[in-house]
Amino acid sequence: MRRVLFYLLIFTCCQSASFGQSNPKDTLFTINDTVYSSEAFLNFCKNEQLADTNIYRLTTKEKLDQFILFHLKVKAAEKNNINKREEVLRDLQIYSDIAFHSFLYPTTITEEQIIEAHERIQHYIKVRHILVKIHGHASPKDTLAAYTEAKKIQKYLVKGKSFGKIAQKHSDDQSVKRNNGEIGYFTAFDMDYSFESAAYKLNLHEYSNPIRTQFGYHIIQVMDKIPNPGSVKIRHILLEYNKRNHLQIKQQIDSIHAILKKENQFEKLAEKHSSDKRSANLGGVLPWFGLFETHPEIERAAFKLKEKNEISNPVKTEFGYHILQLIDRKDYSSLEECREEISRLISQDSRSKTSSGELLSKIKKEYQFKENRELLSNFYSILDYAYADLWQPLFTIGGIEYSQEDFAAYLSQQASKDIYENFIEYINRVYDNFSNNSILAFYKKQLLENNSALKNRIQNYKNKILVKNITKQKVWLPATNSQFNLLKYYHENRSKYDKNVDFESIKFKVVADYKAYLNAIWEEKLRSEYKIKISQSTFNKIAEK
Repeated sequence: MRRVLFYLLIFTCCQSASFGQSNPKDTLFTINDTVYSSEAFLNFCKNEQLADTNIYRLTTKEKLDQFILFHLKVKAAEKNNINKREEVLRDLQIYSDIAFHSFLYPTTITEEQIIEAHERIQHYIKVRHILVKIHGHASPKDTLAAYTEAKKIQKYLVKGKSFGKIAQKHSDDQSVKRNNGEIGYFTAFDMDYSFESAAYKLNLHEYSNPIRTQFGYHIIQVMDKIPNPGSVKIRHILLEYNKRNHLQIKQQIDSIHAILKKENQFEKLAEKHSSDKRSANLGGVLPWFGLFETHPEIERAAFKLKEKNEISNPVKTEFGYHILQLIDRKDYSSLEECREEISRLISQDSRSKTSSGELLSKIKKEYQFKENRELLSNFYSILDYAYADLWQPLFTIGGIEYSQEDFAAYLSQQASKDIYENFIEYINRVYDNFSNNSILAFYKKQLLENNSALKNRIQNYKNKILVKNITKQKVWLPATNSQFNLLKYYHENRSKYDKNVDFESIKFKVVADYKAYLNAIWEEKLRSEYKIKISQSTFNKIAEK
């Protein structure tokens, strides 16, 4: 079992390891002619996830044995062309994109962002807005038209027109029919960063200029601004009621409340009586919440509690009667006390990410992007396109030319159904996609050639996918697809199982044992098929550390 758990950890912990590097001076082991350095194994052993699993600690020799087995399975997967299967290629592409993403769009957190978020999180603001939507395929002309429409709406509002009537007539936000554009209170991190920034810069009742988000242009007005009281963590006991037992439940909650006033046994009573079974199993504990995140009556009662373990009077909602007990509370007045939480929130938010536009600008500047956009005119007319010589470069980046012919090939792959707009605008849009995709592909190639961390991460993902899929073929499917073989294994190993329990009752355990049996046979076969050589001197150095 220890070995199985260790093996599973290889799947989850090998992010920091680099495999199959060829450094003859630091060879730990070889599989046939492939050299594996000690660095890969050491990085793996230093992984924090592995360090936390003390109870499953293996000897260095046992760890190395499992590490080698993992790579034997990678070899076997390649030999069996697992890497050419459609589902594997799909997974490889997905995980390659995931690996690239963190290198293309790194997270950057600045002190200015932390201070800005801390200042904003001191308040909730209530806003209403009017949205002029921009569709995904919008051309620059469409975008300009949307901006012009939004600007016209802003002028109506500044002149004193009714916000509700203007919103009902012009807003593309479907919720306007029921809220007249009012979207309630929010604080930092609750909305799109552009929307949040525009709203927090406005004075009460002031109208914003058109603000661009992924949805379109917004005109925003701040209606109210209130202090943020922070967040609370509470326990609660809920007794649900209906029309027939209302009085009985009220008496019961009063009785529980009286007991709680005398004895601090909230957790026991929550577990025994609360109708909210999910929290009852946790002694009534609810997740942290702030304003506008739960029922208003619950919020009102919770934020009145000042001292830890303080208990509220019974609170009535449409769900039943509640009693609350304060576990903890926090406010955001001290920057240093909430710095860590704000940094975490920023790291998960778009404000800390490099945008696609910023990335493209950076690449163009770094690799001397030059463009001959006027040559695109050959594509504006079908006749010019048919008879033109398409050899000239439309743009160059990093010294590599992308010709009119390259664009013509890209253009021919576009679905004709996309030609629903002005033809010149269509060509311009397809060209922008072509140039942006080409620039990004060029940069990804540069990253892959020059960034060993990225290269190792992609290789690690690939190895894990290959091992997962060949294990599925060699162990998981054979263990579950053949009832005959499973029963044969069960009868041959009948003495391992309780004689008084039938097969169906323990089938899950039998399948698990059968998988382990098949895996052991497969691993033994792998050891015999490949030539493994361990450098004893390198291993001794590692074992001594």
